[in-house]
Amino acid sequence: MIDNVEKVLVVESEWVHSLHEKRGFLKEIHPGFLRELPKRAFFIDRPKAEDDPGFRQVIPYVLVRHDGKILTVTRHKTQGEPRLHDKMSFGIGGHINPIDGDPRDVLDSGMKRELSEELRTDDPPGFGSIPILGLILSDNNDVSRVHMGIVMAWDVKTPIDVRETDKMHGDYLSPDEIGAVRNRLENWSALVYDGLFDEADARSSSIRIAN
Repeated sequence: MIDNVEKVLVVESEWVHSLHEKRGFLKEIHPGFLRELPKRAFFIDRPKAEDDPGFRQVIPYVLVRHDGKILTVTRHKTQGEPRLHDKMSFGIGGHINPIDGDPRDVLDSGMKRELSEELRTDDPPGFGSIPILGLILSDNNDVSRVHMGIVMAWDVKTPIDVRETDKMHGDYLSPDEIGAVRNRLENWSALVYDGLFDEADARSSSIRIAN
């Protein structure tokens, strides 16, 4: 019998939580986390991963930056996930699957695949080749409790557009402009925005993107 159930890359929540007591967007990542992650990650059926808070699904979450602005994506109602309809996000990425290879190597190949699927690029960066800004480890809702985002920044010389324009559209916005529509940000992007830009900076025209 062929197993058609999607499998996703996860780590045990107990391990992640033992290294990080705080929740939200964490700019300080435990030094052992990234070192041990490839050895700690494994695949399980997605339905189990979505319902069991004993696991955190590993999600690369990449900010694409150009000339002081961040690629911000708005998802249309033609996009599959109803919870994200008309929501804005500046994190590009998604689940890592067995098609991406052995768990020890999938962080790199999986991130490249996700970026290639979402963006019009033939040369996406791999995991570890661009700066890591922090870790999303939130218990705000049932979805966040079973996911974990590794936030990275990809600085591009020329703007890169989204691939599936029938499902979403992208705009390069300054932090000021993103702050003006913060109430439309999906949960993770709101956490990252608040973590990178405090309220005073968000109101300032001289705001700069953090590195």
